[in-house]
Parts: sequence; C-alpha cells; structure tokens
Amino acid sequence: MKGMDVRMSKVLEVNNLQVSFDTYAGEVQAVRGVSFELEEGEVLAIVGESGCGKSVTAQTIMKLNPMPPARIKDGEIILNDKDIVQATEKEMRQIRGNDVSMIFQDPMTCLNPTMQIGKQLVEAIKNHRKLSKDEAMEEAIRLLKLVNIPNPEQRIKQYPHEFSGGMRQRVMIAMALSCEPKLLIADEPTTALDVTIQAQIMDLLQEIKEKTNTAIILITHDLGVVASMADRVAVMYAGKVVETGTSKDIFYNPSHPYTKALLKSLPSTDMDRSTRLVSIPGTPPDLLNPPVGCGFASRCEHCMKICHEVYPYQFDVDEKHVSACWLLHDDCPSPKVGGEK
Repeated sequence: MKGMDVRMSKVLEVNNLQVSFDTYAGEVQAVRGVSFELEEGEVLAIVGESGCGKSVTAQTIMKLNPMPPARIKDGEIILNDKDIVQATEKEMRQIRGNDVSMIFQDPMTCLNPTMQIGKQLVEAIKNHRKLSKDEAMEEAIRLLKLVNIPNPEQRIKQYPHEFSGGMRQRVMIAMALSCEPKLLIADEPTTALDVTIQAQIMDLLQEIKEKTNTAIILITHDLGVVASMADRVAVMYAGKVVETGTSKDIFYNPSHPYTKALLKSLPSTDMDRSTRLVSIPGTPPDLLNPPVGCGFASRCEHCMKICHEVYPYQFDVDEKHVSACWLLHDDCPSPKVGGEK
C-alpha cells in the first residue's frame, strides 16, 4: 500500500537463460542469454516482435516446450528459491498450478469443448488442492465471480461454445488462479479479442493483481496494451533483452533504437489522417545463424562498425533502467541519422 514500507519477496529470477531448438536445418538459438527478476505483486511486461523469443521464454519457465526438439543450453530459472531447470516432469506437475500458472492466447484450444465449464474448473482445483467435490464446486463459482462472469451458478453448467471469446478468456484466467499461484504468466491474452474486450481483460488482470498480490508476466507484441498496467517492461529482440526499465522509463525515456522504433509504430490520439505510422525497415536476423554483434544493427539508422562486431554491454541509463546499445558508451559521439560513425 502507498505510504507503507512493505518488503517484497522475490518470486522469480531468470539468469542467463539460453534455449535452442534442434531442427533439420540446424540449431535455432531462440533465447540467447535472457535475465530478469520479478517480485511479489509486480507486473513485468515482455514485449517485442513475433519471433523475438518472448513466448519461448515464458513457456520455458513452465517447461512446456517439448524436449527434444527444445533444449535448455544454460541458465537458471529460480522459482520460489528453487532452480527448476533440473526439475523432473513429475516435479513440474506439482509446480505448474501451485507455483506458476499460464493464460494462453486462444482459450478455445485449451478448454475441452465436450465438458461443462464447471467440471473443467473442478478438475483443475481437485488436481492440486485437497477439497471435496462440493467444496471444489463452491471454489469454482467463487473464481467465476472473481473474474466478473455474471450468474456463475448457472453459467458453470454451460459448455465453452456457449461463452463469448472474452468470457472464455475469463474462464481461462479463473482456471489459472484456481490453485492460488504466486506467479501468473499471460501469453498474448488479448490477441484473439476485439479492442473493447482487450481493455476489459487488462482491467481484470489489474484487478486480480490488486486483490491477490499475484506476480504477473505479461507477454505481448503491443506496447500500447501494457502502458497502464506494467510496473516494468523488458524489450526483447532476436532472443535477447535489449532494454529494461520501469513503464515510465520505457515510454517517456526510451534509449534503445529498437524500443524507439516500436513506440513510433504505435498510433496516438493526436495523429491526424495524413500522419502515417512508421514501420521498421528490414527483417529480424535468422536465429539459425545469429549475428555476433547487435541483432538490430542491420535495421538501425545509428549503426556503427562496432555494432556488427561486438554485442553491447548493458549500460545504466537510470537507477532501474538499462539498455544494451553502444550509443550509450561514454566514448560514442552524438548519434547522427544514417551511416557509420
């Protein structure tokens, strides 16, 4: 609460995570040394273009990527003081739901179309909590109320096809919360929904965070979605985190050229009809053969020779704001648009 000295406990710490996929074409280095941490009740948004590694990172925390072809090459995932990289599948079945839960992009692919919503919720609750069938049903109704589904006593008897897309996503959120996890991962939870429902789902996640103090990782390609909700933002590109800071830092003082380009591509309320959105030229690098230097170098208007040769350090921009860009080096001249310097 504001004005009180509340000590926050660390829920998750990811250190130098490296994940590859072994394919017929070779090794795809999807995640290349990602590090971040998350405290109780905090919202961390991981943003970036499709293919940057954000969903692979999230699914690796749950250990949902099939192994093989996926392979954790290096790194630690410390969840509630335990490194789960070496956890067995039996151990992970206890960790999933109890310690960490996930909301996926498309709820219709995650809900059983032949089972009533209530039975699916009760099954999820009874798998992890020692409750009778009646107690589990009462808990399921409570969870549907928590996610603002009207008439839960009646709707719990309905099937997934009788719910709208937004309502199905609310059911998925209720299911994810059913075991009272300390960490909730929302992987593109609003992608399949229209704009109005997107706002409602984001408001709901914010409301749940305030009620339960659950830590949330929000995976999205849309910076606009996280503007009002995220405490911190990690920007990913080509399998690496290129900039991390508070939401205010990222939106009002971005320092990495990729973050700036993402923000320029967002529409704003003060645009007139003649204003064109800015697109990022070029394409992301091939992670079958990732670049030695900065992955964004070939698309960056401020690119220098060193950008192609050495990956930049993490430079401190502010107290909780870091960015991996050579433009922040003390010896770097003032950037000029285009060309080598």
